[in-house]
Amino acid sequence: MTGPAPREFAEHWRALVGCTIAASIGTIGLHAYTSGAFMPALITGAGYSKEQLSLATLLLSGMVAICAPFAGSLMDRHGPLRIITIGVLGEAAVFGLLSMAPASFPYYAGLIVLLALLGVGTTPPGFARIVTARFDKARGMALGCMISGLGLMAISGPIWATWVITHFGWRAGYATMAGLVLLLGGTGLLLIRSDRHQHPVKVQATVAQRSAGNAALKSPLFWTLLAGFLAPSLFGGGYLLHLISLLQERGFSPAAAAQVQSLIGVAVLAGRLVSGAALDRFPPRWVAAIAFTISAAGCALLLLSDPLLMGIAALAIGLTIGAELDIMAYFISRYFGLANFGRLYGFAYGGLIFAGGASPLLITKLADLGGYSLALIVSTIGTFAGALILLSMPDPRAREAARELGEAVPAE
Repeated sequence: MTGPAPREFAEHWRALVGCTIAASIGTIGLHAYTSGAFMPALITGAGYSKEQLSLATLLLSGMVAICAPFAGSLMDRHGPLRIITIGVLGEAAVFGLLSMAPASFPYYAGLIVLLALLGVGTTPPGFARIVTARFDKARGMALGCMISGLGLMAISGPIWATWVITHFGWRAGYATMAGLVLLLGGTGLLLIRSDRHQHPVKVQATVAQRSAGNAALKSPLFWTLLAGFLAPSLFGGGYLLHLISLLQERGFSPAAAAQVQSLIGVAVLAGRLVSGAALDRFPPRWVAAIAFTISAAGCALLLLSDPLLMGIAALAIGLTIGAELDIMAYFISRYFGLANFGRLYGFAYGGLIFAGGASPLLITKLADLGGYSLALIVSTIGTFAGALILLSMPDPRAREAARELGEAVPAE
C-alpha cells in the first residue's frame, strides 16, 4: 500500500468501519426500515390508526430536518464525536421508553419528537464529517462505504424486526432496537475513538472560517447545488412506498411485486459503493448526472408493461436511492471545505428529509389526477432536471483547488 488512497484506508479503517456500523442505526433510517414491521402490531395491539402513525413519521422527519443544521453547527465547534455519542445514548433511551410507554398516541407522538431531538446526532452529517476529515483521495469511496451501513439495515431491519414482533410483541421490538442502538452505536464509537488516538485529526477552524458558513448559505452555488439534489429526492424517493402498488397496477402479482421490491435493498447497497468509487476516478459532475439520469430512465421504463423492463426499472431506481447522501457530502466538502461542513451538510440533509417526506404525497396526488402514468412522466422530467442542474455545476475539485490557494482550510 503505497498510494495516497490505499494509505488513507490503511490509516483510518477504524474510523470508516466505526462510522459504517454506527450509521446503520441512524434515527431516520432505523425507524423507516422497521416501521413497516411495527405498523400492523401498533394498529392491532396499541390501537393506533394508520393516519396517526403517518403523522408520527412526519413529526420525526420534520423535527430531524429542523434540528440537523443546529447539530451540524455544534459538530463544527465541538467535534462530531461528542454529538454522535449524545445521539446514540438519546436514541437508545427513547426506544427504551417506547417499549414501556402507555398505549396512548399523545405519549407515542411526544416520544417520537423526543427521538428526533435526542437522536439527531446519529444521522449521516456527523459520520460524513468524520469521514471527509480523514479521506481525501479516496473520499468518494469512503463516503459510499459509510452510507452503505444504511443499506445493510434496509436489507436486515424488516427481517429481524418482524421476527421479534411476531414472537414477542411490539414492546419487545422497541426494547430490541434500544439494545441494538447501544450495541452497534457503542461499537462504532469505540472504533472511531481508537482511530482518533492512532491518527489524530486536529480541529483548527478559525472564527473567520466559521463565519464563512453564513456566506456559503447565501451563495447561488449552494442553492443551485441543493436544487440539483432535492429534485431526485422529491420526484423519485417516494417510489419506495408506491412501487408494489404500481407494479400490481401494471399486472404483477402481489408475490412478484414483493420480490422486485426486495431487490431494491441490494441495489441501494451496490449503488452506494459504485457511486463512491466513481467519484474518486471520474469527474464528479458526470457521476452525479449519470446517477440521476439512471433514476429518471427507471421512472420512464416503469411506464411500459414489459415485466423484464419494469424489473430493470425498479433496480435502476434502487441503484440511485440514497445517492444524494454520499454524493452531496462529496460536493459540499469540495466546494466549501470542512470548517463549516457540519452546518452546511446538516442544512442540506434537512432539505432532503423534507423532500423525501413530501415525495410519496406528491406521487399520490399526481396518481389521483392521472394515474401512475402521469406521476411517472412528472418524476422522469423532474429527476432528469436535477441531473442537468448538477452537470452544469463547476468542477468540485477545481473549485477546491482554487479556494485553497486563497485560504488554508483545516483538516477537520
